[in-house]
Amino acid sequence: MPPHPSALSARPTLAEINAALVGLGLPRIPQEKIASVLQVEDRARIVAAIDRAPQDAEARRFLADVLSAAGIGSEAAIDTASNPAPEQPDPRMDNAAVHVYGGRFALCFEADTTRQGFPTVALDATNADGPMQYNWSQKIRLQLTRAEMPVVTAVLLGVLPGCEFKNHGQDKDKGFSLERQKGGRVYVKVFAREQGVKGVPIIPADLFFVSALFIRQLQKACPWMNATSLVELIKLTQAIPES
Repeated sequence: MPPHPSALSARPTLAEINAALVGLGLPRIPQEKIASVLQVEDRARIVAAIDRAPQDAEARRFLADVLSAAGIGSEAAIDTASNPAPEQPDPRMDNAAVHVYGGRFALCFEADTTRQGFPTVALDATNADGPMQYNWSQKIRLQLTRAEMPVVTAVLLGVLPGCEFKNHGQDKDKGFSLERQKGGRVYVKVFAREQGVKGVPIIPADLFFVSALFIRQLQKACPWMNATSLVELIKLTQAIPES
């Protein structure tokens, strides 16, 4: 197990940042990828996460997601770094997940399976307790239905402008919505009675991986179709008809 990196200086160099990342089991940031990383996340938040990461699994997951969104590192390296000591997974789940972080809230899209055996996505939303601290023990969790999967995928791909679904949960008091915004973003709201509304914008860099997870799950449901055929079918079946 690699030693924990020491705290970074106030203005760390790329060499210092890379040394800390390697100590955490994460890939280095090549010089030519600096701009890509900074398009995904603010430098100060990345440095703060590196300082917290030795004792904070959520900070390691955040760093892994940032590097992945910037096109750095292999999937295997990301999985190892973001989940150094994973809990025993539910045998119905594939355990693939994409996290999206906002200033006040965070989302997690995770591969899941319905009780009827249909591949789907579970959506979690939680509050930020502080910089790079998210209280997942108090999350809102809901599971997308078979009917919701192609509709949500259509919004993620820009086929539909938005969608909203309610009546989730045992008490029918949970729901979520997605809305396309300018700049290629998708704004996601998750709500539940007595827990309010948690909203997070998904930037294009994260949107790619969220969309890929949904397509992956739909491919499991329709194994005779490739990704290209699925996207075309979503366009044909989910687009709003012209008047």
